[in-house]
Amino acid sequence: MTCLPFKNSEFGLGEAPGHSILASSNGVLAVVVLYKRAFKDVPCSTRLKQWLIAPKLASARFSLEHCLIYDNSPEAQSLDLDSHARFELFHNASNGGTRAAYLHALKIAQARGYPWILFLDHDTDLPHDFFLDTESALAAAAHEAPVCAIVPRVFDGLTPISPSRITSYGRVCAPQDEKTAFEDGAGLTAIASASIVRTASLASVLPIPASFTLDYLDHWLFRELQLLGENIAVSSARVEHSLSVQSMKSMGIERYRAILAAELVFLRSSPQYSLAQHFIWHTGRTLKLMLSTRRPHLVGVCVRAAMNILQSK
Repeated sequence: MTCLPFKNSEFGLGEAPGHSILASSNGVLAVVVLYKRAFKDVPCSTRLKQWLIAPKLASARFSLEHCLIYDNSPEAQSLDLDSHARFELFHNASNGGTRAAYLHALKIAQARGYPWILFLDHDTDLPHDFFLDTESALAAAAHEAPVCAIVPRVFDGLTPISPSRITSYGRVCAPQDEKTAFEDGAGLTAIASASIVRTASLASVLPIPASFTLDYLDHWLFRELQLLGENIAVSSARVEHSLSVQSMKSMGIERYRAILAAELVFLRSSPQYSLAQHFIWHTGRTLKLMLSTRRPHLVGVCVRAAMNILQSK
């Protein structure tokens, strides 16, 4: 593993007069998780750099202060940033997944006093008014239970994918349209990318189970936060994200096996888990996969997962 903070800056930050890299009371640490992709190819990379050099308003409830680039690639990716005091690179060649990235970001946020952490995958784009919408959502939820996270409305093209609900037996159901209301926060979940989580709240749910290296980490996190009695606010920000599991025709065999394994651990840990309902739903999913993809090896993964469900009493 290698850690590289940047010094000085072509963007006018770092040691330039009038600037400070000390955390502010509304400071946000962004953590961008890379895998075999250069930072310049991350859709929101330009936006992050713009936010870091923008003047900080004392009245703003959210202000990007620092950006951790957590690279899980086998070989370290080029940043093409020259030097930048507010960017920090950490390369983990062993690929610890988003779990390792979030834990490392938590350590930095706690050490430097950043009260919020912004999670970002390398295939997520952010709108220019993202923080303004986030502030509005936090203000609207101020009278409710403590807010542990603010999540945007996330789309893969025209398809809404987050936030979503978890059924009584643990199945994650995405919203059917962007007008879906989430007034009742019970069972609310979301994808982690583009979510802003309170540092203290993230620390309160540790340890993160090793089963959630990548898949279902976000759903586990938001469920555990709500079990502590905290509230998840939904902002009006519209975020674009490329969801890899949308295309089963190109899904890797090992990737899908890992998803189903994490799913089983997550569902079984639900207080209202129903093995019968899970098995029936999974059987239907297997049949649908068989008809739609005609990929016998992928279907085989589903069949073996069905046996694991039955053996998970």
